[in-house]
Amino acid sequence: MKKIVFALIILIFGFLSAQQDEAQVFAAQLYNQSVIILADAKKQCQELPQKNKALANAVSGLHKKALEHKNVATNVFANAEYLLNFLQESIEKSCGLVNMANGESIKLIIAQEFEQLLVQKKSAANLEDFIGRIYGTEYGKLLYLATSVSSLEKMYTRWAAKMVSERNDMKKTISNIAEANTELKNELTDFTKTFKLYYEK
Repeated sequence: MKKIVFALIILIFGFLSAQQDEAQVFAAQLYNQSVIILADAKKQCQELPQKNKALANAVSGLHKKALEHKNVATNVFANAEYLLNFLQESIEKSCGLVNMANGESIKLIIAQEFEQLLVQKKSAANLEDFIGRIYGTEYGKLLYLATSVSSLEKMYTRWAAKMVSERNDMKKTISNIAEANTELKNELTDFTKTFKLYYEK
């Protein structure tokens, strides 16, 4: 009888130990994942605000010249200036929040929400499903925030690339900028809606 009890104790202890190991591994995964993504976002935030601001200022100069000469492209440049300034606001807002986050705040978030995150992890079919399930958690907000900077950088890069493509043909350049404006407007609209869902509910 003592042997059976002893064997059960070992079995239960082993089971609890395995559960603890699994929880520790998951906690480490949560922390490492967010630290890596956040570090990338912070690196992007070192340059992106300055790069986009310089682009917005350059377009503002073009808009003023077009306005002075009553150029037919005045509205295109006006829209571009407005959109790039709107993009700048979004960049500064996201980067401001990103730069406030650090390793200690990540640990605090994970500690406070760990049980909830663990339950969702066990229920999720895959990583994408897990991300969907943790919507509304502080950890989910952190992941969204960190990846949002990358989305904003892509918007900047795509618009800038359109502007300089075929720059030897002024008509084509203006057409490209108009097209880039439409794309940026749609992207910023989607971004703003999503940002409000996460941070301004």
